[in-house]
Amino acid sequence: MKQLIFLWLALIWLSFAVMAAEPTPNDVYAEANQVAEEIQIIKRHLRIDKVVEDVKLTIVMTPGHNWQKGYEVLYKINIFRHKNGLPMIASASREPLLKLSPMVTYEQLKRINAELQILKYFLDITETVAPAPVFTEKNPTDVYNLLSKISAELDILNEKTLTPSDALTQAVRVFEDINFILDALNLKNDTIPPKKKPDVQPGDAFENFLLLLAEIQRIQKMIGISGVDFHALKPTNRHFTPSDTFAIGGITLAELQPIKAYLGLKYALTPMAEHYNDIHPSDVQQLVGWSIRKLQLIRFIDKNKIAQ
Repeated sequence: MKQLIFLWLALIWLSFAVMAAEPTPNDVYAEANQVAEEIQIIKRHLRIDKVVEDVKLTIVMTPGHNWQKGYEVLYKINIFRHKNGLPMIASASREPLLKLSPMVTYEQLKRINAELQILKYFLDITETVAPAPVFTEKNPTDVYNLLSKISAELDILNEKTLTPSDALTQAVRVFEDINFILDALNLKNDTIPPKKKPDVQPGDAFENFLLLLAEIQRIQKMIGISGVDFHALKPTNRHFTPSDTFAIGGITLAELQPIKAYLGLKYALTPMAEHYNDIHPSDVQQLVGWSIRKLQLIRFIDKNKIAQ
């Protein structure tokens, strides 16, 4: 087992050594495509023939959003590991940066691919994928859509979708990132959580994340950062699920990282996901609502008075 892990780590580093130039979105898409093909191999081995439709989100995404979607994929790989009697692993965080290069997502996809090789080893799967085809004219949105499809494929392998308990893990991570920001600004935090509402559905928690993104965008404008067009994120003509809430939580985290970087929070890494039980959408909505109240405390940012 140790030899297998060492081999795959060596292959990852070798791939970086061979790629002298910065990877392009085409290279990142090609690596994501390899992950998608590995998932298909596992599905065939388990005799699963359910098909997942392509995802066609059209808004402009960035490598930061792709990285957070990759985190979601790793989170679901953990569920698959647990289902098959393997110990769960920690999904790493990353240093906040004003702008991410495609290399960050490329590196993460290499890790995801390595994790899949380990799973194939334990499942006694010997089939391998063909070399990646050459892709052209791909962009980060194409990568995000492919990773979204991979995430849905993992739901099939796991025979379950995410739950409100999973959605809360993202809400907590967002909440802690906002605490980092308030601390850096030396703001007195006297907010309290809003009252928990009855009969809350996953769509209500999703809507609260949209309101939170509006507050984040307000702060981004203060410091000259452009963010995602969050108005186009709301799914239409379908039922909201906790998976939707988890996903928009990832987008929210991606939008917070440049603010943290601007404030010099180099070592304020987003906490790893915790695991909760017996959580309801009302719990998620309440925590996101509290995050909104915290960000509303920020009315002005004076870079000269930021605590370093």
